[in-house]
Amino acid sequence: MFDASPDSSLTHLWLPSLIKAQAIMDVGVRLAIRHESAVRGEAPACREQCAGCCSSRHMAATSLEIAGAAWHLKRESSPRSLAALDRLWGNGPDEGGEEGCPLLVDGVCAAYSMRFLSCRQLVVFGRSCSMGEDPFRTRRADVLTPLRTYAFKAYSLLLPHLGVIGMPGSPGEMDALLAGLTQPVRAHGGPVHICAVSGVAGARAA
Repeated sequence: MFDASPDSSLTHLWLPSLIKAQAIMDVGVRLAIRHESAVRGEAPACREQCAGCCSSRHMAATSLEIAGAAWHLKRESSPRSLAALDRLWGNGPDEGGEEGCPLLVDGVCAAYSMRFLSCRQLVVFGRSCSMGEDPFRTRRADVLTPLRTYAFKAYSLLLPHLGVIGMPGSPGEMDALLAGLTQPVRAHGGPVHICAVSGVAGARAA
């Protein structure tokens, strides 16, 4: 169970793992961008306030990441963050569209520093994403290929807090496991505790 309140006594149990996972993912993405930019001879097309991917209905995150975003928004308590929190809880209009990300406010991610791991990995070349575009389906060749070892390490830190017993043995097994642990990033209907999926076995669980 993840309590999104900033003063929660439970926060210290999972927040450091989430922040460390984000840092690991960021390192892997930076290295991948450096390599792929050199190969392609161009920089990524992603720019500040480029929110096309935020309106995609295909973005997904674990309940732990969603709780982390809610924790950040409540702690910030700015008009933008509180508006995003209302949207996350289903109490306000969703700027990203009915199936887009509720954290998008005035074209900006209100929880950018705590953005989801899937968001951190999504980098495109060529041109910025159109509103609602899922570049994995429309132009996979333009999407950055992340370093899977970093993604594996990042998600591994989250699994114990998501009730997973044991660890997957490979990035491919991790992908299969995450398919059951992630959910679309949409309004979640009320300021409730976001619960982990308990008793899920990893590929190497006994």
